[in-house]
Amino acid sequence: MSLSILPAALAAVLASGAIQPVADTGPPPLSLAEALLIAESREEPGIETWRARAEALETRGEAESALPDPSVRVGVASVPLSDFDLEREAMTQAQVSVRQMFPRGETRQLRRARREAEAEGARAGMALEAREIRRTVRQRWLELYYWERARDLTLRRREEMDRLGEVATAVFASGRANSHDVIRVDLETAMLGTRLVDIERQSETIRADLARYLGTDADRPLTAQMPALPALPDGTDAVAALAAHPGIRAHNARIEASERELDIARQAFRPAWALDAGYGLRGSRSDVASIGVSVEVPLFNRTGREAGVSAARQARSAEELARQASLLDLRRQLDRAVRQHRWLDDTIALHEREVLPRARETVEAVLAAYENEQADFAELVRAELALLDAELALVRMQVDAGQALADILFLTGDVQ
Repeated sequence: MSLSILPAALAAVLASGAIQPVADTGPPPLSLAEALLIAESREEPGIETWRARAEALETRGEAESALPDPSVRVGVASVPLSDFDLEREAMTQAQVSVRQMFPRGETRQLRRARREAEAEGARAGMALEAREIRRTVRQRWLELYYWERARDLTLRRREEMDRLGEVATAVFASGRANSHDVIRVDLETAMLGTRLVDIERQSETIRADLARYLGTDADRPLTAQMPALPALPDGTDAVAALAAHPGIRAHNARIEASERELDIARQAFRPAWALDAGYGLRGSRSDVASIGVSVEVPLFNRTGREAGVSAARQARSAEELARQASLLDLRRQLDRAVRQHRWLDDTIALHEREVLPRARETVEAVLAAYENEQADFAELVRAELALLDAELALVRMQVDAGQALADILFLTGDVQ
């Protein structure tokens, strides 16, 4: 085989690499939107835990707002000790009395309000768990998308290397080249095979993560196109949306609960009271009845009551400071995610406009130079591998931009 016929042979070998489509009988591709629907439709223990906690707190609030049970007293009064004759003395009587205690001030209503605030915090925790799941599914789906695209691109490039190996073998057989060209192609092909093994390992690990939320649907292949995520929120709207973040709502609920706890502590300065009603049976004589009110006057232990109010006030201040710290943390996370997303968008545009076209042009130019005996075979191999790296870098940046947007949507909520 002469070197002069190599261009035609090389073109024929490269053209023969067209892959015939195979009928797909497997499960349908899994889109990101469908993955989110599946995750939201499944019964998630983490969300149900918060739901049960909220219901328990509301029920506890109803129980704590109820009046305490009345106490009933049954006895005998004014019994003569000389002969224990119940009929001799006019004052001897069998008594039945009822006593109903009433807690201080508005303690009952405040206790219920405190539990309702705690229940609202639990519902905020439920919403936060749901947002966490959406972010996790988005990021894991996008990460799996990268590795599936990496597998496809690597397989395609390995096929190109196999075809180049056929060319190198033909050239070597003609006696016009050294064996190191064939060895170099075999080495690069083996290294691509090793890369494919690592890609498969990464894919299986991510599928295991997705199976936590998708079940057996995590084993389905993904759609070939990069999904369109919701639009990036406006800067002002995004910052304003942080105040409605479930984490902040949970802080607001805890502040409300601590405020009610402070009100309950203040009720210690108000008196508690009880209503007493009694009935006395005196045989043949007229029965007697009694009614009265008992008041517990808070005259002593003022220091202890003031300490309770001070402790409740400090607890409320601590919750307010915790909310401020959380807002600052969310703002920092939002700023970082927005900056990263913008930087990735600019880099992707530059990569699509400059890097990837030049990598493809380089492969074509080196191939033409090789056909004209103006470039060596190793340079052609390097150009093919550089094109693979450029393609993988573009997909990686696209996925990173999607994951940054997933973080932004976790912070601000989905904007349709």
